Amino acid sequence: MNNSKSIANPLVISMILGMSGFVGWMAGKFAGNRQQSANAILRLVINDFKREGSVVGSWIDHTPRPFQRFAVHTQAYRGGIQRVEDGKVVNYRFIADAYTGSILDMQRH
Repeated sequence: MNNSKSIANPLVISMILGMSGFVGWMAGKFAGNRQQSANAILRLVINDFKREGSVVGSWIDHTPRPFQRFAVHTQAYRGGIQRVEDGKVVNYRFIADAYTGSILDMQRH
C-alpha cells in the first residue's frame, strides 16, 4: 500500500534536510561573525605557548582595535606573554584577530 502521508516520503525528507541545512548555514554565518572575548583569545595564545614551555605571565587589552595589514581589515586584541627561556624571562607581544584568534603579529622583546 502506498501511503503518501508517510514520514518516509522522499519529498518530505528532502525538504527537512534542505531546511536544516539552511538553518545550520544561517547559524554559522551569524556565529562566525562574532568577536571572541579577550580572555578566550588570551587562553588560545597561552595554550600555544605552553606547547613549547611554561608561561609565567600574560596580559591582554580587552578593547579590540582596528587592524590593517595590506588589504586585510579586522578588529584585533593586543597582548603579551612572558616565559622563561635559558633562565631568563622573555617578553612577547602579540596582536590577535578578534574573530578567529589567529596571531597577526608577534614580537619578542
